[in-house]
Amino acid sequence: MKKLIVLLLCLTMLSSLTGCAEKAVKVYQGFGISNTARKGPGTDDTGTQVWSINQVFADVLFDADGKIVSVYVDQLEIATPNYDGSGMPHFSGFPGQGGYNYDANHDGVVDSVTLGTEASFTEEIAAWKTKRARGAEYVMTTGTWSTQMDRFQQLFVGKTVAEIEEWAAKYTSDLNGRPLKETMTKPEDIAKYATLTADDKTMLADVTTGATMSLNDSHGNIIAALKTAYENKVLREVKKTAFQGLGTVSMLRKGPGSDDTGTQVWSINQVFANTLFDKDGKILSLHIDQIEYATPNYDGSAMPHFSGFPGQVGYNDDDNHDGVVDGVQANTEETFFAEIAAFATKRDRGAEYVMTTGTWASQMDYYETLFVGKTVEEVQTWFDTYTSDLNGRPLKDTMTKPEDIAKYAALSADDKAILADITTSATMSLKDSHGDILAAIKASFDNKFAVELK
Repeated sequence: MKKLIVLLLCLTMLSSLTGCAEKAVKVYQGFGISNTARKGPGTDDTGTQVWSINQVFADVLFDADGKIVSVYVDQLEIATPNYDGSGMPHFSGFPGQGGYNYDANHDGVVDSVTLGTEASFTEEIAAWKTKRARGAEYVMTTGTWSTQMDRFQQLFVGKTVAEIEEWAAKYTSDLNGRPLKETMTKPEDIAKYATLTADDKTMLADVTTGATMSLNDSHGNIIAALKTAYENKVLREVKKTAFQGLGTVSMLRKGPGSDDTGTQVWSINQVFANTLFDKDGKILSLHIDQIEYATPNYDGSAMPHFSGFPGQVGYNDDDNHDGVVDGVQANTEETFFAEIAAFATKRDRGAEYVMTTGTWASQMDYYETLFVGKTVEEVQTWFDTYTSDLNGRPLKDTMTKPEDIAKYAALSADDKAILADITTSATMSLKDSHGDILAAIKASFDNKFAVELK
């Protein structure tokens, strides 16, 4: 009888009561990025080439068999400002390289040349929005980019990445990666479609009522991002009732430093937060990664580089990373494609990304564990209480700035003991010119959606 009463209480009262806690579920969380350079879209009315960069982000949950439980894909596309599309984020290149043709009113006619200054550089990066953030304005032949991606995500659930690759190989065009349709006009597409069964054609007719865009072309390689997410997957134990969110934040940095000729180094930092929340908004699992790329005059050997778009003025190049400029980087189509293909995240850079304490990855692992069980607001409170107001780093008794010394002195003995433990493993900033990790976590909460875990 006692067991029956406990069971009835569990069915009728909050699951947080003793003995009624929600059962943990094992799931694998993975994040993948695919970076693609593109010649295009098209040229402007002066014949000057448009260039663009596409970054696909895949936040995926897998089961023990590698089948997708839940998937969320987003993408950032940035182009030179001579592209006439009104919603496209722009990038003109780094300050000092000169401006780029600019179609200000998006009528297909170049109006001016961008300034190419620090202020215009700052403004462009601040305006970057992903394709999901662009929302209803990103209209396609069928629906919007977001609605088409949603349809593909529905299709992916229950499949392994290998099965998605097989699906794409069988059911999409070998010319452009788009799902096959009976209305296609290219001989190769017509021939491939003709080999399909009636059931296959019915399935494709259903898919293409909602999704017709490519899964792998110059616009971006969605399948590659899914594959990388699988390769990066980590086992998590979380509550069955969960919300999944992806947050991305891009920001510029003046630096690190300058080269031996006094020419400024510039860099761009992109932070990605993949988070699982419970129904109360508490973090169940957190995975953060980041891409930082800089002008090639930075002397760090592992830093990804971006020198500018083909045809732009070249940038100083420290080719052997000895702190001495060796020449000027030629901005050709070949260097453009090679540099984007070489973009690597800070986690990809692994053990080579050494910091004062451990590596970037080991420090971020510590922060991720620290924030589990906290809401976004509680993470912000922790940050406000325990980090420097000058640089966002955890306070230490060895800090020398008067403001840091005063803030540290105001803490209790228990707070200082907490910080002493934290700073043995993590000392880097959570919000500075290197990247705004807090903003990315908040964005992941703002973008969250319910996911069914079994």
